[in-house]
Amino acid sequence: MDKTSIVLLQQRDFGQKMNASFEFAMQNFGPLVRVLAFIAGPSALLSGIAQGLFQSRMLTAVKATDPFGMFGQYMVTEYIFVVFFSVITYFLSCSAVNAFMVLYEEKGSSQDLTPPVVWNKLVENIGAGIGSQIISVLLILIGFVLLFFPGVYLTVCFQFILMVAIREKLSATGSLSRSYELIKGKWWSTFGLLVIMSIVVSILAMVFQLPTLVITIMNALGFGNGLANLKGVIIVASAISMVGTTVTQGLLWIAIAFQYYNLVERLEGSGLRSEIASMGNSDAERPNSEDRF
Repeated sequence: MDKTSIVLLQQRDFGQKMNASFEFAMQNFGPLVRVLAFIAGPSALLSGIAQGLFQSRMLTAVKATDPFGMFGQYMVTEYIFVVFFSVITYFLSCSAVNAFMVLYEEKGSSQDLTPPVVWNKLVENIGAGIGSQIISVLLILIGFVLLFFPGVYLTVCFQFILMVAIREKLSATGSLSRSYELIKGKWWSTFGLLVIMSIVVSILAMVFQLPTLVITIMNALGFGNGLANLKGVIIVASAISMVGTTVTQGLLWIAIAFQYYNLVERLEGSGLRSEIASMGNSDAERPNSEDRF
C-alpha cells in the first residue's frame, strides 16, 4: 500500500470522518471526477437539459392560482424526464463513488481506477443495489405518510445499502438488514454527519447553480419573457448546474462511506486485526469510542 494511502476500515470520531472525507476527495480528485463524469455525467446532463426545457416553459406559462392548477404545471413531459434522469443520476453517482472506494480499499490507491474498472465493479451486484434502493424508497415513503419521523429515521438507516451491496455482495433484503444493523446505536451521529456534509455540499454546489440562480432572479424582476426566448441559455445553465451538483455530491457519498467503514470496524474490528497481524504487534490499542459531539 502506498505511504500516502488513506486507511478506510478504521474507527474515526466525527471530526476525523469530516477530515478524512475532504482528504480523500482532494487526494483522488482527478480519478473521482473522471469516474463521476463518465458514469453519472450523461444522465446528469440529460436531467439538466430536461430541467432547462421545463424552466423555459415555466417562464412563459400563465401562473396558476388554484392548488390543482399549480400541481398540473409539473405534470408535463419535461418535468417527468427531470425526475427520471435525476433518480438515475443519484443511483449511478452514489454507486460509482462506493465502487471507487471499495476498489481503493482493495488496491491501496486510485492509480488504476479508471471509469471502466469502476463500472465493472459497480455492475457486479447491481441487481441487489437496484432492488434494495426500490424497497428502501417504498419503506421510507410509507414512513413519511404515516408519521413523518419514521420516514426520516429510515432514510438514515438505509444510507449504506449501496455500499453493502457492492462491497459485501449481499442480496437486496440482506443489504437493507445489514445497513439497519450497522446504524444501531449510531443513528444520531450518522444523521449529524449527513446534515453537516449536505450543508457543505450545498454551499459548494452554489458555484455551479449560479447561472440558474441569476436567471431565476432576473425572471422575478420582470425579465422572464426576454429570457424565455433564450431557451439555449437556460438549457446550458441548467446542464451546468446539474452536472456540477452531481460532482460536488460525491463528497457526501464519500463521507457516508467513511461512516460505513467506521461502523463496520466498530462492530467487527477486522481492520485492526489485519493491522496487528501485519505489524506483529498484539499490544496495539483500539481507538476510543467515537461520535461524542
